[in-house]
Amino acid sequence: MLSHKNRLIKRGDFEAVYRQGRPLFCGIIGIKARNNLIGATRIGVSVGIKFSKIAVNRNRIKRQIREIFRKNIDSVKKGLDVVVFIKKDGKEKLESGELEEMIVCALKKGKLIQ
Repeated sequence: MLSHKNRLIKRGDFEAVYRQGRPLFCGIIGIKARNNLIGATRIGVSVGIKFSKIAVNRNRIKRQIREIFRKNIDSVKKGLDVVVFIKKDGKEKLESGELEEMIVCALKKGKLIQ
């Protein structure tokens, strides 16, 4: 589980990232990132009902994404607020390996990974 200082929790923080963040895509993964003044990288995950109407599937994907970031948080640049989301046309069950490749691909496109 991500530590408390690395979690993006408040609704206002999510909205600020959606408004001001720059979008990055790779496969069905989308990432929006913006700089913050805290100095720590904070991660938020958003999987909408359009991805799957079954809550179990949405929560499973969220847990997988959080675990990927927990393992790789040191390689992500410091001082960012990042929101990860999945596009509607994705399949409901993704393997962790596929998911990790797409997240790392999107982070590399935006030069957010060291």
